[in-house]
Amino acid sequence: MRRPPALVCVFVFASALALSACSGDGPAATGPAMTGGTGTPSPSIATGTTGTATTGPTGPTRTTAPPPGSDVKLPAGMSGVVDDPADVAAIAAGDLSSLIPPGSTPASSATLTRPDAPFDRISVTWSAGGPPPGRGGLIMWQRAPGDPAWRAVYAFTDPGTKGVFGVRMEQGDVTGDGVADLLTFEDVGGSGACGTYRVVASARGAASEILRRDVCDAEIQIVGGDLRLREAVFEPDDPHCCPSAFRTTVLHWNGSDWEEVSSEVSTVPGTG
Repeated sequence: MRRPPALVCVFVFASALALSACSGDGPAATGPAMTGGTGTPSPSIATGTTGTATTGPTGPTRTTAPPPGSDVKLPAGMSGVVDDPADVAAIAAGDLSSLIPPGSTPASSATLTRPDAPFDRISVTWSAGGPPPGRGGLIMWQRAPGDPAWRAVYAFTDPGTKGVFGVRMEQGDVTGDGVADLLTFEDVGGSGACGTYRVVASARGAASEILRRDVCDAEIQIVGGDLRLREAVFEPDDPHCCPSAFRTTVLHWNGSDWEEVSSEVSTVPGTG
């Protein structure tokens, strides 16, 4: 059944990515080790794993749970298919309330619905349970040409105990297939601006998490089709506020894993 419309702020292609970046909700991912330079990088930087594309729920009937082991981790009891004509019409009009859990509030969304796109996609973040930090998450939906139904192809849910203040996202093609991928950041705050970064790659009828990285004192951005990781480098006597240097590493997706393209350390003036 269609729920009352919710106020939604829709951004085409990207929400602003926070420049801040300590805990993930799953196993950590492979990625190149950060080496070279002086001092020690922030100790809270962990690596994440490459994922395998998984197909979201399909079929003409509503689905109440994702397939076991898939990347569609919806809140318990939430359908993975939205096909009610009234809901579909409301989504087309900008009301995304049927794409998030009942009783939650949409936080931000990114849309990709252009004439030459191979499929329509909406990624929406949501929150529930009072003021942050609280329960929340992200759901990526797709709609194939000629199919009115929206189907969840990727989702994660953060429990209130994780302490996430909000989920931010940015879009850009990091896999080189002409389809925009999603970079997300789950902000848990703290003096080190800690959080979890994920990269979600999209294909027709599927999406997969190809990077997850828990960080403190670091940020990841999409730059020129690659990922740029900037992390603080601390000498033994550095106070937490003032690292001696920053290491900037560029990572490139080669189709199955992340390769380190470059890494350099720049000293903060007055500390070297």
